[in-house]
Amino acid sequence: MAKNKKQRGRKKFDYAKDRKKQWKKSKKKVKIGHRGVEAAWDDRKSVSQNLRDMGLSHDVNKTIPLPKTRDMMAKVYQDKDEGMEVDVSSPPGKSKKAKKLHVMKQLEQEANTPQEGTPRLSTEMVRYCTYMMDKHGEDYVGMARDVKNYYQDTPKQIRRKIMRFKSIPDQYQEYLKQKETPMSS
Repeated sequence: MAKNKKQRGRKKFDYAKDRKKQWKKSKKKVKIGHRGVEAAWDDRKSVSQNLRDMGLSHDVNKTIPLPKTRDMMAKVYQDKDEGMEVDVSSPPGKSKKAKKLHVMKQLEQEANTPQEGTPRLSTEMVRYCTYMMDKHGEDYVGMARDVKNYYQDTPKQIRRKIMRFKSIPDQYQEYLKQKETPMSS
């Protein structure tokens, strides 16, 4: 269908774009967050070729294709009719062996190591809990009525927040130390 003059438009040169800067930006080396992948990376190859060499996937949908309905139906009909055979197991295309398997193994090893995350509360929440504990002690109903209960928490919510604060040893021990030593003024 023909387009009118306004839709076609004339290509205009954009003076605001810095072509030299764009070219330099396109030639920059890609930063990769993993040392093993970065060491095995080859700048002369494309992203997909590099990942394939390392045994990684560039497009998961191509690597592990979902079975199509017609293939599933063919499998059902195959059970009924023994004469027809369809191979659904292997995806079409060429499969190459990975050359740099050490990268994949290193990534798997790092993913399998359990990481211990120390839970922490925000400084604002610590300040809130310490203020409430200093002023009211264990009186959660009094805490709920306090003017500084900006969050308008119920007594149970405040109790839960304080229990969470007490369950974090680093921050709670620091609070106890500050409470023990009187401030000299």
